[in-house]
Amino acid sequence: MEDVYITKSILHILDSQVGLPVLSEKEHPKSIETEFFLGEHLKRLMEDSELKECVFLQDRDNPVREILENYQQDPARFLSMSKDLAEKLFEYMTKNPEVPSSDLAVVAFHHKGQEYLGVLKFNYKQTFTHEVDHQDEGNINSIIQYQRTIASINQRIDEGFIVNLNDLKILLKEKKVKINDEKVFYLSQKFLLCKGKPSDKEKMAIINRTNKEVLKKHYDNDFKKTTDLKRAMVENFTDSEELEIEEISEKVFRDNPEARKDYREAIEKRGLTEPKVKLKPKTSEKLMKKQKIITEEGIELHVPVEYLDDRKVKFLNNGDGTIKIEINDITSILNK
Repeated sequence: MEDVYITKSILHILDSQVGLPVLSEKEHPKSIETEFFLGEHLKRLMEDSELKECVFLQDRDNPVREILENYQQDPARFLSMSKDLAEKLFEYMTKNPEVPSSDLAVVAFHHKGQEYLGVLKFNYKQTFTHEVDHQDEGNINSIIQYQRTIASINQRIDEGFIVNLNDLKILLKEKKVKINDEKVFYLSQKFLLCKGKPSDKEKMAIINRTNKEVLKKHYDNDFKKTTDLKRAMVENFTDSEELEIEEISEKVFRDNPEARKDYREAIEKRGLTEPKVKLKPKTSEKLMKKQKIITEEGIELHVPVEYLDDRKVKFLNNGDGTIKIEINDITSILNK
C-alpha cells in the first residue's frame, strides 16, 4: 500500500476513571518514530476487512459533522477541532461506562494526493513487563502489570475512523458496546450519526451464509455443486476484481431457476444490494486461497481453489451414496 504523509497529529487522553479528559494544548512534536507508528496504524486501518464506508445522516443535527465541516473550511482549526472531537466523545463515554477508555490520536495526512483526517482510538490494554528492585542483598526481578497501555505497532486497533476532507465520507471500524442493556455500534449510531455499507468481513459473511443456505435447500449440500460455486466465485473475481452476483448465480445455478432466484434475493435481503461486490486486496486473497474439506472420519484436505476440478482433484459419487476423492498427477509428497 502507498505511504501516508502525516502533516499534523495530536494525542488526547480519554480515561473515564480520571473524570475529565486530559487534552493536549499543542500538536504532537514531529518525530520519525511517531509518524511511522501512526502511519502504520492508518495504513492497517485502511486495509482492515472490518472497515465500512459511511456517510453522515443529513436528516438531523449532527455536532460531529459540524465540527468537521468547520475544519474542512479552515484547516488552521486543527487543534480546536481535535479538542472538540475528544470532548464530545468523552462526554458520551462518561454517560456510558461500557465504552472503553483510550488515548485518542487525531491525525491530518495525505494519501494518494487526497487529504484525510484520521481518528485512532487506542483502547487501553493490560500488558506485562519486568521490574528490577535493587536491594542491599541483590536485585529482585519481578513481573508487573500495566493497566493503561495501547496497541503496539503490529497490533490492529479495535476502533477508529478516517474522513475524506474533500467530501466528508467516512471509513469506519467499530465494535459493539452494551448501552442500556443492548449491544450497539455506538460510534456510528450515537457519536458520528452516520450510516454505512457492509464491511468486507460482513460481505463475505453474507455471501458464505447465502451459499450454505441455497446449497442445502436446493442441492442437499452436494459437494460438487459446492466446489462449483467456490470456483465460480474465484474465476469471476479474477476476471473483474469484483464479485458479480448475477453472473455467478447464472453460471452455477443455470440448471435451477428457483435456486438462482433464491440466491439473488437472499444476497439482497441481507444488505448486498449492488450488482457488483467490491473487496479489498487482503479480503480477496482469503477468497482465492484454499477450500477446506473434512470427511466424517476426520480426514482434512486443504485444496487450492484452482485445483478444484477434474484434473487434479476429482470427486466421484459411488453407487452406495459415498464419495470417492481422487488426487491425480502428484510428483512428490511431504510429511509434516
